[in-house]
Amino acid sequence: MNQKSTLRFNFDKIAGGYDEWYQTAQGAMYDKLEKKAFDKLLANYHNGSQLLEIGCGTGHWSRYFSDKGFEVTGIDISEQMVRIAGTKDIPNCRFHVADGQSLPFFNNSFDAAAAITTLEFAENPQKLISEMARCIKPGGRLLFGVLNSLSSYNLKRKKKAKSVYASARLFSPDQLKSLLGSFGTVKILIAGFVPQIKWLIWVSPLFEYLCRLMGRNNGAFIAAEVQL
Repeated sequence: MNQKSTLRFNFDKIAGGYDEWYQTAQGAMYDKLEKKAFDKLLANYHNGSQLLEIGCGTGHWSRYFSDKGFEVTGIDISEQMVRIAGTKDIPNCRFHVADGQSLPFFNNSFDAAAAITTLEFAENPQKLISEMARCIKPGGRLLFGVLNSLSSYNLKRKKKAKSVYASARLFSPDQLKSLLGSFGTVKILIAGFVPQIKWLIWVSPLFEYLCRLMGRNNGAFIAAEVQL
């Protein structure tokens, strides 16, 4: 079987320019807000926990988890993504080419597992989650970052035929809760409330605070934790 048949997009094609978006004002702001949401989810984790990262890509989020004190094992089905991640010399991280829907690890091997913008591109998200759960110790946690289908920004990106997002399967908060609920107790935070007017990007943290206060659920990013 072709190794890339379990993905909805061949990420080898964009690996070389993948990190460029984070260098734009818009990309940097989304990244900041997404990681602030994860800061809240990770408040009670201990340094030295073993974390398996599915779909690690170029190691962008691997560095974040490393900075949080995790020992990270990152896997990705894209050889080019893994090659770039390996050149970054991120502390306490190791990277391997592997399929998240058929993980090469024993049961109960890690304390936690994370998949950031990965479920959207898996042919079988349920199988990927099951594989993650299999590799986690009893009482461990699964972490997800998912693109929100209720976000007008994400829907606009999905309409671009040649974009990576055109092949993505987006999830609403309720759909994500339903998908994850059979594995354990689910906690969800919605983030990524960024004004689409460029000169207003700098007020995004305040805008996000107000949107959460009003109970809005259409931020671009859903951060989720499952307590097994």
